[in-house]
Parts: sequence; C-alpha cells; structure tokens
Amino acid sequence: MSSKLSVARRWALICLAAFLALAVFVTLEPTDSFDRTLREVFRPDDVWGPWQLVFGNVVDGAGPPVALAALAVAGVAASVRRKSWWPLFYVGRLAVVTVLITQVTKAIFSRPDPHNDVGMFNGSYPSGHMVILLSCLGGILLVWRQCPPLWAWWLVLVAELTMGFSLLLLSMHWFTDVIGGGLLAVAIVIFAASPRFLRPVHRTKANAVDSVGSPT
Repeated sequence: MSSKLSVARRWALICLAAFLALAVFVTLEPTDSFDRTLREVFRPDDVWGPWQLVFGNVVDGAGPPVALAALAVAGVAASVRRKSWWPLFYVGRLAVVTVLITQVTKAIFSRPDPHNDVGMFNGSYPSGHMVILLSCLGGILLVWRQCPPLWAWWLVLVAELTMGFSLLLLSMHWFTDVIGGGLLAVAIVIFAASPRFLRPVHRTKANAVDSVGSPT
C-alpha cells in the first residue's frame, strides 16, 4: 500500500510541476501563437454557431456552482448513510481547498482570457471549470467508495474532456488554461484520495464502536 501511495504522490508532484512550468510559460507569453492558432481551430473568427449553442449547455450544466452543489449533496447523503459527520467534513474541506487554490492562482497570474477580459480573481489561467469539475467528480467517487472502480474514473475523464472541449469551442479559455486546470485538478484529487483523509470518511458509526470494544 505504501508503494502505491508513493507512486500516487509522485504523479501528483509531476502534475504540480507541469502546472507550474506551464504557468511560467503563459506568464511570459500570455497569448502565444500556439494558443491563438488553436482558438481559430475551435472557434473560427470568434463566430457563435450551432456547436457553441450545444456545448454551451455543458459549460452551464456542469459549471462550478453545479459541480460544488453535487459534491455537497453526495457528502450529505454519505454522512446520513454512515451516520457520521466525516463525509460532510471531507467534501467541505475539498471544496474549500479547491476553490481557494483556484482563485488564488488566478489572481496571481491574472492572465487575460481570449476576449482580453481579466479580473482580480478571474484570471484565465487555470480554468476554474476544469479544476472544480474534476475535483468535485473525484470527491463524489471517493466519498462513496474508498477505491472507486476503474470504469467510474473513465466516466470522470470523459466528463472532464467534454468540459475542456466545450470551453475551447466557446473561446472561454485558451488551450493552455484548459490543460493547466486539468493538471492542477489531478494533483488535488490524488492528494484527496490519500488513505489518511479517506479512512475516517469510510468508517461507519457501527464500525467505530466495534473497533473501540474489540480486544487489542
């Protein structure tokens, strides 16, 4: 188990390193030719067409408010099921950490989006939609199963890729924003999957009582 954990942590650090390296790049070249070229590929001449209408529903229907609400519902349901406050505490902490990290990094890099808009806590890098969606979906899986099945993670990956594709079609983010958001989210989910955080979440009230009364 310790070897698997060390491998997971290694991957988390690799994702964080890649995220920071990409952050340095987009800071030095905030709208480089690579991003501009891909913007024209996904939304030529910034025209709003039928594809934008269709995939705009993805951005709205799986955006941060919806994803965070779904995570909260999963936490409440898991707490009721296990008669424990730990699942609710787990999803609350995951939501706060995810939003805080995302907004702080946005403020630090303050990258203009493809329409040259930028706010104090609304920079384009990384994509908050990407970070929050993957973190919330991962949190939902982990709060219900300590070791979610592989097919469930594939569904999460499909949802994340669909969100990234939608953001590019709508020109809401540069391509590097989307990649950066995915890298940051993967690191967050890997740390959130640590047994240190999950063991209390999956300990039911009955199990806790049994463990206290069992001989050592």
